[in-house]
Amino acid sequence: MGKMFELLKQGLEEAIEYHRGNIQLRTKEVYIPDAPKTYSAKEIKKLRERLNFSQKNFASWLNVSLNTVQSWEQGVRTPNHAALRLLEIFDKGFPAIEQICKVEHKVEKSKKKVPSFNSVEKGSKVAIAAKTRH
Repeated sequence: MGKMFELLKQGLEEAIEYHRGNIQLRTKEVYIPDAPKTYSAKEIKKLRERLNFSQKNFASWLNVSLNTVQSWEQGVRTPNHAALRLLEIFDKGFPAIEQICKVEHKVEKSKKKVPSFNSVEKGSKVAIAAKTRH
């Protein structure tokens, strides 16, 4: 017989012995979260605005296209399950995401003409107060 058969046979024999109480098996409890909530077009736009992101920057942070964010906000498309989970994480714990990404996201409240985080294009060089990954 093949190796796979032997592995299956061994696993089944262990399961039978465990059921009979003859052996103890290692177990681990794992928390499986509920499915993420569904975000409406208005809720996605409200979340993006609360985080003070342009659609382009929000798309970059979520690693989706600008067209995707626009479609979500217009109600043309709905986020898939993975995107819903990411939206939920952004909604509930954005400070943790900033820390993970090692970026200081500050909303400029002064009236000076200083480039805001939202106006900085990906890959551009602008003098802003931010930590880099390097």
